[in-house]
Amino acid sequence: MKKRCAPRRDTLVFLGACAGVLAAGMALVGAAGLSPPGRQVDSRAALPVYSALGAESADVQFWPWQLWEEASDTENGIYPWLEASGELAAPWLDLFGWGMGQGENASNGQVYMALPEDGDCLYVRGIRFTDTPPQISGLATPNAVQQELTAEFAVGYRSSGFAVSCLVYAADGYQNLPEDWQETAVQRCREELLYLFNLSNDDQRLQLYQRLNSMLTPYPWALENVSFPLEPLEEYWQGAGRDQLAGMLSTMQGMVRAAQYNSLVLYNADGWQEPGESWGCLYNHQTLYADPMPGEAEMARVLADVSLDVQIVPLEKQVMVLFGWYGGNLAVYYDPVLDCFSGYALQQ
Repeated sequence: MKKRCAPRRDTLVFLGACAGVLAAGMALVGAAGLSPPGRQVDSRAALPVYSALGAESADVQFWPWQLWEEASDTENGIYPWLEASGELAAPWLDLFGWGMGQGENASNGQVYMALPEDGDCLYVRGIRFTDTPPQISGLATPNAVQQELTAEFAVGYRSSGFAVSCLVYAADGYQNLPEDWQETAVQRCREELLYLFNLSNDDQRLQLYQRLNSMLTPYPWALENVSFPLEPLEEYWQGAGRDQLAGMLSTMQGMVRAAQYNSLVLYNADGWQEPGESWGCLYNHQTLYADPMPGEAEMARVLADVSLDVQIVPLEKQVMVLFGWYGGNLAVYYDPVLDCFSGYALQQ
């Protein structure tokens, strides 16, 4: 049974020393070449883990969607509200590289609200739009065409802080994925993480780096004009919410930068070199001179040194890369049909 409310964030510890998955999926861990975390996310976690692995059973959710499932089973949980919803989700999609469709191709979807005991939530479901998946500059990719997409958006606050989730899926195609798509996608995410933390020179795996580099900024320009039609949520956003989001993104930025820096200090065969600054928030990727190249053990050490926990968790349609630290949790979702990191979730 799922608990009605998650506990306060200050009592939680996200554990796991390296990119991996939970003990429930050790078979897939071995198949994907990932080492298990030293300790597990337990049942007290604000991000509940009901089933870590399995193509049809994995259910790892951030708080707004956990509340959706719990409240939708009650008489007074979720309330249909507005229909004109496109403007609500548009800036949050733009934050992760989506243009919210091409003019008339974007539909509004349906807005719902939930009123938990210690906060408020808004949901937008059924958003449909056409767009080109975010591309890696300078690299030819097969998905650089307009595609039909669907999106789901959730935002809310509670006593522990702010939470937002913006998920994008292909309109179709998941039923045609091969049986081993999870293993392939997990390995792809692992390679992307190695590149992100400057432990790989494979420029074909710089998409996660680019997506986070454009998102992890302490002043998200795309959200300057965000507003919500639900008054208590609007007041929270204009007060504490905006600052909480900026603080979480800034903290995550600092941890990734520290890990990139440590990788060069620890594993560059030519000795220490000053990381190049980036136009955005992360260090420019530096060529790493090492033989052999670093792998899981080296990434585990770099992450442990900066107190950043990383897990790779296959879900029903996508693969989640979950970053956890004492002040928050950030998930980035890799979509095997779109062949890109298509969505994110963030909570305090």
